[in-house]
Amino acid sequence: MQSSDKTLVGSGGSITDAQGNVWTITATGQVAVNGQVDPTTASVTHLAYVNGLVWQENTEDLWWSKTSPTAQWSPTYGTATAPLPIDVSRNETVIGAPAAGSPIPEITDKGGNTWSIVNGQVTVNGAIDPTTANVVELAYVNGQIWQENTQGLWWSKSAPADAWAPTYGTAKIPITGTFYIANEPGNFAVINVGVLTASVEGGSGIAPQSTAQIVTQGVSATGTTITVSTETAKLVVNGNSSLTNGATLNLIGAYRTPTEVSGPIENNGLMRINASTVKFGALSGTGAINASSGSTLDIQSSDAGNKIQLQASHFYVGGQANTPGGMSFLAPITMDNASSITLNLTPATSEVLKHLGSSISEVLLYNGTAEVADLKVSGVSNLYAVESGSGAAAMTTLSTTHTHQDLPILSHVG
Repeated sequence: MQSSDKTLVGSGGSITDAQGNVWTITATGQVAVNGQVDPTTASVTHLAYVNGLVWQENTEDLWWSKTSPTAQWSPTYGTATAPLPIDVSRNETVIGAPAAGSPIPEITDKGGNTWSIVNGQVTVNGAIDPTTANVVELAYVNGQIWQENTQGLWWSKSAPADAWAPTYGTAKIPITGTFYIANEPGNFAVINVGVLTASVEGGSGIAPQSTAQIVTQGVSATGTTITVSTETAKLVVNGNSSLTNGATLNLIGAYRTPTEVSGPIENNGLMRINASTVKFGALSGTGAINASSGSTLDIQSSDAGNKIQLQASHFYVGGQANTPGGMSFLAPITMDNASSITLNLTPATSEVLKHLGSSISEVLLYNGTAEVADLKVSGVSNLYAVESGSGAAAMTTLSTTHTHQDLPILSHVG
């Protein structure tokens, strides 16, 4: 049966012309017609069938056509103009190496070549590039394909026949600002990027299920919102970050009604939050978060690695998506007299304050005899707890302001 107009195939595919001739690409990259190799061809990557003409493309992204098996390929030196539209991957597309047994994602360049990672090597149109090894990521930036290896070095080329450059690679990440993740669901890939400045888009419509980690050199926003969907992933921030002038960084772990579950973050740098907002799930890492000028932190839980500093800011702990929090927040918190802390979904009836000299060093909250929160708070000499709401709306707020609704202080431990 004659192939449809505008058919494009690579190695393993075939085209049938109007006379019933079958055109294929051999394992050695030559055109074969009805099984007979055309010795005038070499390094062929694609065949196309357009308006009755059979076209071949080579590794330098040049095209030739002919009307029948006995005709000559033309033009003599080929043309860089593709004979049919090609569904090119969007600029700044990235794919990470897929988990074993999961679907193989691809990047399609302007020449119609498909690039992927298989067993740590780059494949082009299904053929392994033997010059590559330990590949963990591919990126498509301004018409060039970039590969990254396990040592964090990057090389690029613009066509399959080109050599990778620079010779020894570069540590400079070509992806920064905004990018598009084209991994397939279940890939659980690791994506390495530069500074994150815009919301992360995902491929396949369900990108949050495609990644295990999104690793960035930092986050930067001024008055804008950055949303990262991390349903199966963690955002890893390995450099300093800045959010100012009403900016928001929101990590969505899973969408729920009425509110979403926040995603995890590993912060290993200094994150400055000035008159801005962040909303995270579990916090880990070895960095610090400094909030000032009316900023809002909303973090569900934390290990002891980060340090939190509040200056004229408010901190919501735990209590996201109907999950109580507070007990597992182990990061030390330093606050000033203009700051406050609210523990969402954490009912309390009394508090215990521990002092180190004249300053508070720890706050414990109890609901009856059960301990419901243990926060390593310092920086103020007095701290009062007020409970409001009940059941799923219960919350306890800690501040330096004394009201008639204060919880009873069971003891001061010096």
